[in-house]
Amino acid sequence: MAKTKQRKLEDKIWKLCKEIIRHRYGNTCYTCGAQGLVGSNWHTGHMIAKGALGAYLKYDLRVLRPQCMRCNIHHGGMGAEFIERMRNEEGDEYVDSILSDRKKLVKAVDHYEKIVKEYESIREEMYSV
Repeated sequence: MAKTKQRKLEDKIWKLCKEIIRHRYGNTCYTCGAQGLVGSNWHTGHMIAKGALGAYLKYDLRVLRPQCMRCNIHHGGMGAEFIERMRNEEGDEYVDSILSDRKKLVKAVDHYEKIVKEYESIREEMYSV
């Protein structure tokens, strides 16, 4: 079955998200602190479950951090710990703005096309420095 335009964009965005998050934050689990994450144990987890997010936040870099498989899969993303740590590191205003953005509605394909360009630019900057 052929992939839809939206699905192709989502696949491309997710690949970019993983690359950017790994570059920015390394291979230590954000929620439990496990170090040296590699391969299938090195996930990119969401502060809020991906299934509970609309198109505006699903691939937003603000909600993503490295996680181990145990935290991300076996413990459902450790949402409470994730949010608490995010509040401690980034501040209440940062987290509250993300939570507020859950209400934003966008046309998925249009939004995804925009962030592909943005994330490709971020990736270029990462490797040009």
